[in-house]
Amino acid sequence: MLSRLRLLAVLVAVLTLGAGCSQGSLPGLGGSSGSDGRSTDLAEGTCWTAATLGADPQDVLKLAERYDVPYLIAARAVATWPAFTRSVSCSDAHAVEVYKVVRLPDLDAQLADYAGLLRLQTPLHDTVARSVAQGCMTETLVAAAAKSGLPGAVMRPVLPVGATLGWAPAPPDRWSKGEHEFACTLTWADPQPDRYAAVFTRSFPTEKRTCIDSRALVFVDCARNHDRERIAAIEARVAVAAGAFPGPKAIRTGPNGRYLAVGDARWAKLDAACTTYLRAVSTTKKLSGIANVDVDQWPTPDGSYPVYCDADRKPDQESLVTKGSVYDR
Repeated sequence: MLSRLRLLAVLVAVLTLGAGCSQGSLPGLGGSSGSDGRSTDLAEGTCWTAATLGADPQDVLKLAERYDVPYLIAARAVATWPAFTRSVSCSDAHAVEVYKVVRLPDLDAQLADYAGLLRLQTPLHDTVARSVAQGCMTETLVAAAAKSGLPGAVMRPVLPVGATLGWAPAPPDRWSKGEHEFACTLTWADPQPDRYAAVFTRSFPTEKRTCIDSRALVFVDCARNHDRERIAAIEARVAVAAGAFPGPKAIRTGPNGRYLAVGDARWAKLDAACTTYLRAVSTTKKLSGIANVDVDQWPTPDGSYPVYCDADRKPDQESLVTKGSVYDR
């Protein structure tokens, strides 16, 4: 059994969204139905094409002028926000699923102007991002994250490469009409029929689960032999910023390599969070939730501080080589 000092590779999801062009109004502006009559109302359980609000530079320019925001700032903000212009059936292959809609009534007064959403480098945007990320969690994830002992912890299930969780505000015209809503999104680089709710059940394809062969230190298809399955990640960015969890300065070098100096009590809480999640999605009693930190990605290039949860044997137990996924509910 390898120890917590193992250097683990980090999955990199490459998001490639299709770009559509608009010669008229901005994407997401105007009527409430598409040209085929399909509703374009933003709601939980709706699915959409890959069109983004920032796909056309001319549309971004209109947006920047409308809200008196510098072009480059507006372009950065809306680069990957879905336009929500045309919905598709969620049973068919889709690029974007809105799996939850979040509202932040306590921030409504500060967000009356859409321009506040376009300015990313502000305390207000940081507050919005943290609040929406918290609101996008399911009850299962909230319960597990609470066990971590990390303030502001956000837990997410691990997804296959090409799948990304995110959020986006309602389109500009709807926002200006008082529809201050945020869509929690699952985006597929290659459109798929899989839904977010299925990620937590055995109905999600096993080949899209993430497993690890510890001896070879490689990620493998869960249908192949493996001794660990990566099931979730806990974002510790808020805790690190608040000094409630160690940052890069706590990385040390020991006999087995570099590691993050974290006390046993803190590891126990992180393991408890991972185990809580594992028990919610699996009936296995042979494995526990084990927390891991990849010190080579602490932080990641985008400033994230992920604590990974693996379904694994405890460090003092012999590894269990198996096939298939722990998700069986």
